[in-house]
Amino acid sequence: MTMIRHRLFAAAAAGLCALTLVPAPLAAQDSGTSAATEEMDQVMAMLGGMFPAEPLTAEQETRLPQAQRIIGRMIPEGTLSELMGSMFDKMLGPIMQAGGSPATATVTRATGLSSFDLDLTPEQTEELASLFDPAWAERQKREMALFPGVMATMMDAMEPGMRKAMSELYAINFTQQELDEIEAFFLTPTGTSYARKSFTMSSDPRVLSASMEAMPALMSTIGSLEQKAAEATADLPPTRGFADLTAAEQAKVAEVTGISVEEIRASLDAQAETDPAEHAH
Repeated sequence: MTMIRHRLFAAAAAGLCALTLVPAPLAAQDSGTSAATEEMDQVMAMLGGMFPAEPLTAEQETRLPQAQRIIGRMIPEGTLSELMGSMFDKMLGPIMQAGGSPATATVTRATGLSSFDLDLTPEQTEELASLFDPAWAERQKREMALFPGVMATMMDAMEPGMRKAMSELYAINFTQQELDEIEAFFLTPTGTSYARKSFTMSSDPRVLSASMEAMPALMSTIGSLEQKAAEATADLPPTRGFADLTAAEQAKVAEVTGISVEEIRASLDAQAETDPAEHAH
């Protein structure tokens, strides 16, 4: 499933918080351990606890059934999976394909070299890929075929919670009169058409193109964050790594964490091998 994760990350990097998408089911299968699943559950529970919501008031509770009817028209059953299927066909699939050929991914994964290190023709790349994985093309075809179904399953799992949250928000944010008027609109032919199309229109090529056009500006803003952070903290003492601590300070860290100095150093050495730039001094 390594190539699957690689292509999901490529899609996310293209600005598709859609995918929100490193699917937990795939990640759990890839690990093959119940411990990984349990850890994922704990992380999700922790993230969920970061956004506590106030309970509805008695007045809001009285508006909730009507809000639920309205949201039922706005988000009919299967809407999110339909939206995701449309997005995959029009945007995610092409972007994931553009994230790198499966032959290149096979070679880079097997050699540890990046695509920038390789100066190969497509024919040479495919020749090498076949050495590492004779079935690389068929493997990629089958893995790509999994995406629409996996994404639809994810959206189906999200939909009830989304519908519940939206219903509560409508009950909270709209008065009884406003809800009456909103529901009356959705009962009209125009309102029915709007409810059916409003979500799926978000995957129209016009919207997707606008998102991609904005991406350079977004990335530029993100790229300047490191410099701005350095400027904002320029008057603060510099941070220190474990190697910068005195022997007594290192011993203190070991005492508090219960991990020996030698183990901490070994962990840092392993991280440095994985990402030398991140751990360079």
